[in-house]
Amino acid sequence: MVSATTKIYLIALHTSLAGMLWGLDTGSIGPITQMDQFATSIGHLSSGVLGIYVACILLSASFSSLCSGYVADLLSRKYGILTGGVVVLLGTIISASAKNFPTLVCARLITGIGQGQSISVVTIYLCEISPQEIRGTVATMLQLLIVIGIALGYFVAYGASRIEDSLAWRTPFILEASMAAILVSGMAFMPYSPRWLVERGRVDEARAVLQKLRANSELVEEELCLIKGSLEEQSHERASYREIFQKRYVRRSVLSIFLMSFQMLSGIDAVLYYAPILFTQAGFSSQRAAFLASGVSGIISLIFTIPAQIWVDKWGRRFPLIGGGLSIAACFMAIGALYAKYGGKADGVVYLSGKGPQWAVVMLIYMFVASFSWSWAMVIKIYACEIIPTRLRAKTCAVQQLSNWLVNFTVALTAPLFLRASPSGPYFFFGSATLFTTVVCHFFMPETKGKSLEEIEDLFEMTPRAIGHSVTA
Repeated sequence: MVSATTKIYLIALHTSLAGMLWGLDTGSIGPITQMDQFATSIGHLSSGVLGIYVACILLSASFSSLCSGYVADLLSRKYGILTGGVVVLLGTIISASAKNFPTLVCARLITGIGQGQSISVVTIYLCEISPQEIRGTVATMLQLLIVIGIALGYFVAYGASRIEDSLAWRTPFILEASMAAILVSGMAFMPYSPRWLVERGRVDEARAVLQKLRANSELVEEELCLIKGSLEEQSHERASYREIFQKRYVRRSVLSIFLMSFQMLSGIDAVLYYAPILFTQAGFSSQRAAFLASGVSGIISLIFTIPAQIWVDKWGRRFPLIGGGLSIAACFMAIGALYAKYGGKADGVVYLSGKGPQWAVVMLIYMFVASFSWSWAMVIKIYACEIIPTRLRAKTCAVQQLSNWLVNFTVALTAPLFLRASPSGPYFFFGSATLFTTVVCHFFMPETKGKSLEEIEDLFEMTPRAIGHSVTA
């Protein structure tokens, strides 16, 4: 007999395949576009065109995420994920069978619509089906599968690069389509969110779902009453996007949106999307060697994500953001200094002279990935969500995600040009942006470790001077 807790973890594992789809794309798209087989069948992409192709998925995902809440409310959480999976399946099938570049761009935009929809709803769904004592672990499973997908994407592309014809670059898309089909087929058997059922007046169905997903069935009626009370309170006070930026809430709203935006200015997706370019510039002359080095970065990311999930509540929020930020900035500043002293350009190609500096840059890239994975990757999303009042959380988080993906789109679009235009410039830029964010965290970010949501609200109701004392306490 499968326990109620095991059922929830299995549901979380299946629905988080939406995250693995995102990770597979992130890990494989850079190697795909650097394959000789891709250039033979599609054509060589200039730095500008490469940026457009890689980044366009973020543009469609950012806008579909804004609509995801309406879809999830209308169709239910589980069908919101399912419909997103169907769109991803369509986009990846078109990508796998594409014969020209315009078709690939259209397919990537379609895939982005589906991924923005499904990933946004998964987080809501997992929070609503989970009991309080395991909600954090269950909700972070999405990030774990994203990281697993990134590592898998690198190595699938590495293995596929040995295939001689166009099947080499089509293979990762075929894998993504297969994963999307598994996600879609399984979602039909997932339970509805109890909260969504109560909101629709289907209380008996909600009770039946909770009885299957709760270890202590005696507390089901109490949880149902809490859900009803919460929904009745929200129905009397409708939040608006304008209210997010009213004087009472503007400080925490701006801080959360700032953190989600500047998370992408750390340069993490420039590394993940364009890792083969980075390692080629650092001295890996072989395409396969550059792909393999990229795969190692995916493994490092996975290894350092796991302790963050286990100990995030023990570490608090300020230590990972400030300590991790300093480590991230130091890595990129050091890389920039090495390129400034030993790097250059010849015939429009960036190079780095000397085996010592080359291996130092490779190690610093790995240290950067490790530093980001245990700190900013996990904590920024948690902190940005928990400092927002419950009534405004859904709308503010939608704006946060929009800003995150729009900045990510800009970085992904411009990174190929930036990396090939200046040996040291990208690293100094991302390092400076990270250092600036770290300074902001030090002065304006109160610690929320061990505090209830109500106590967190009190932190931001204090005067700026009082907040400053609480931050340094």
